[in-house]
Amino acid sequence: MKKLFLTIAACAGFAAWGADLTDVELAVRNLNRAMDIADASWETSIKGSDSNLYMADSYNLETGVASGPSDIWPLTAAVEAHCSILEALEAVKDVDATLYGNTWDLYRERLELLIDNLEYYRGSYRRPSYATANKEWKPYAVPRSNTRGGANVTGILNVYDDQMWLSRELIRAYRVTGNEDYRDLAAYLADYVIDGWDCWRDENGEEYGGITWGPGYNSKHACSNAPIIQPLVWLSEIYEGSGEEMEFYYRDGENAVKHESRERSELYLEFARKVYDWQLKHLFDRNTGVYWDMMGADNTIQVSRGYRQHVDCGGPTGTFFSYNTGTMIAGGAELYRVTGEERYRTEMSVSVKGAMNRFTRYIRKLTAYVFNTDETAMSGFNTWFNDVLLRALADAEEFCENSSATTGLKSTQTVLDYAFENHNRGNMLPIKLVDGWGNDNQTKAFHQFSFASEYAVLAKRLMKNQASDGVENVAADREAVAADGMVYTLGGVALGHMADLEGRLPQGVYVTGGKKMVVR
Repeated sequence: MKKLFLTIAACAGFAAWGADLTDVELAVRNLNRAMDIADASWETSIKGSDSNLYMADSYNLETGVASGPSDIWPLTAAVEAHCSILEALEAVKDVDATLYGNTWDLYRERLELLIDNLEYYRGSYRRPSYATANKEWKPYAVPRSNTRGGANVTGILNVYDDQMWLSRELIRAYRVTGNEDYRDLAAYLADYVIDGWDCWRDENGEEYGGITWGPGYNSKHACSNAPIIQPLVWLSEIYEGSGEEMEFYYRDGENAVKHESRERSELYLEFARKVYDWQLKHLFDRNTGVYWDMMGADNTIQVSRGYRQHVDCGGPTGTFFSYNTGTMIAGGAELYRVTGEERYRTEMSVSVKGAMNRFTRYIRKLTAYVFNTDETAMSGFNTWFNDVLLRALADAEEFCENSSATTGLKSTQTVLDYAFENHNRGNMLPIKLVDGWGNDNQTKAFHQFSFASEYAVLAKRLMKNQASDGVENVAADREAVAADGMVYTLGGVALGHMADLEGRLPQGVYVTGGKKMVVR
């Protein structure tokens, strides 16, 4: 169904960072490879009918047997990959209209099927929280049920990070398809997460803050906090100027429950800042520049008079995982983009450098860095964790104070290409991208969709750089730009004349007159 851009995808041999290809040619090749990997996983691991679809948890390349429905978390990787592919298709449609025309509907329809069948993970229950008592919610469960909307979501059977990953992808799906149902569901899940914020106050009247791993846990994890920052910033922008309000419950300085109506846009940005600051304060390791996994506590949930009580969690502990740093890098990039506050750029740059030091190793024969991974495909989740870090590097690259993000992105391009051209088995890649499959005959669609998404992110990045180059070329003639008075986003999109936009631009960083301009 796909048409290749010239003969690029069929090129033999290994070429680091797309040697001998223009950025546009490399972007199109990346996108073709993303689709090849996604197609292979769709064929081997997406099972059932359109109205009763599920993703297999694992696939054996030797026997061709796919086993069991996955939990909701791995399924979000399939949603992510399709959003990434559609975004990349949008980015290349002006340079390869044939590829866009032949494939857009296919991946949009698959995305719709995936999102529609998320309903098998959804259920309803009444939950006591820190400032709401017995309120009914409809979140997503960890395991799949046999009926739509019939999942058991009580206790530890739903976790906040799953809602966060889904909210992120639903926003991306809304942006790329225009389906407002996706936006509304993303906002609903964000509201559910905000309601899980520990708003009890200490003896100084300060909120304890943080979000537990789930309503059935007391431990507060990096993965149940930072992943919501980026979606909250996006939602703040989406609702900017709408005047739409939401009901907000919290505790005042005396720990009395209060209630008020707040504008969605304002509250979402406020919580993006609060979550970011909480994780920076409690889980950041200044010696390495990366983030601890969690703050532990026993799981004795305390409820009094219908409200959940605060439980002390102790200090940071656990393992350093790449995705926990990646979500803070992405969150910092978004907060810097919309506020222009320099501290976000500085903190983000420190963590980008720390992440490259902590989570990669140098491969001399490729002159590139490869992300650390697990021993076997079935023994861990680092392939997807690294995908989260990779997409964060793409978000942060244009703002970074050092070249570490670019190094990570170019290295990933090199390593993915090496694996695709040397270890490709039916358009599926091993988790050990350099060393190959070894004796490991199992794979997970979770991992394969991650690789597909990475290729698509790299494609979009190359096209974005093309657009940015366009701004720089225009900006080189500063007198002409100043006379023209045009304002551009950092991605190269012309917003209009300064005379028309002054006083109306949201907080953020722009280009005008050949220089960057910060609006606070």
